[in-house]
Amino acid sequence: MKQEIAVREAKSSDKADVLKFCEHTFEWGDYIPDVWDYWLTELNGKIFVATVEGKPVGMSHVTILKSGEAWLEGARTAPEFRQRGVTSLLNKASLEFAAKKGAKVARLLTDSNNLIAQKTLAKLNFKQISDWILMELDGCELEFSKNVRWAEKSDVDEIWEFITDSKGYAESASLFSILFRWMSLDRAALKKFAARHMAIVYEQDDKVQGLVLFDDTVKYAWKENSIQTCYVDGNFDTALTMGRFLKRHCYDEGIAKIYGVICNRAPLTSAFSELGFACHGHSELVYEKMLF
Repeated sequence: MKQEIAVREAKSSDKADVLKFCEHTFEWGDYIPDVWDYWLTELNGKIFVATVEGKPVGMSHVTILKSGEAWLEGARTAPEFRQRGVTSLLNKASLEFAAKKGAKVARLLTDSNNLIAQKTLAKLNFKQISDWILMELDGCELEFSKNVRWAEKSDVDEIWEFITDSKGYAESASLFSILFRWMSLDRAALKKFAARHMAIVYEQDDKVQGLVLFDDTVKYAWKENSIQTCYVDGNFDTALTMGRFLKRHCYDEGIAKIYGVICNRAPLTSAFSELGFACHGHSELVYEKMLF
């Protein structure tokens, strides 16, 4: 007789069972052990587990990143229960939670090599909206650049005019990333980056022609001396120059590593390759589903 699969909110006692089927998710293991306790108590998020006879055989996490926007992550299924509809059941519960929290859209990420996940997402009516390259640079050198400076809050209107006319903003689906979660890039977000001294602009002839936003959440989340680019826009030359400015900043501050999260556009990825960033040869796809 086919075993019935149920879905409920996770409990602290589920941890051992869940971590057991997460041991070999990736070649290096999984990040779920590092985030489980935080996710379980998160006010704007929820872990759901799929169970058979009360024992967890699948899990997923949903969180509200900003007003109206939900992010789905950490979807895992025990190998012996794959292709049994576990993902669909967990997705349904996650989207219902997101809608109750006022989300109008839900997004998630999957690897470009994960064809099974892409087929499942299509069946669940998720649409691919953008394509991102993850790059890494270890060790920052002293670099020199010109026509580049830190953005100020007073620059936001001019920056906004630049990005909303750019191909990069359109191809990124108007999103930026922090800690490998994607959310909408708007004026309010730009102001926050500028206020934190984490927005770099390329300016020539008194006109903004390039932008790099970065963040140091990875430093605290992963307990390492690193930062992450969140959004990069411009052409090859402006990206190269802004990248040199960022490397100089990291050199001056003693930051050891930069994670480059960049919309998959050849001018940008080529510039960061020129700067010494290494790419793993595949991309990350952001999917979206409207909830109304």
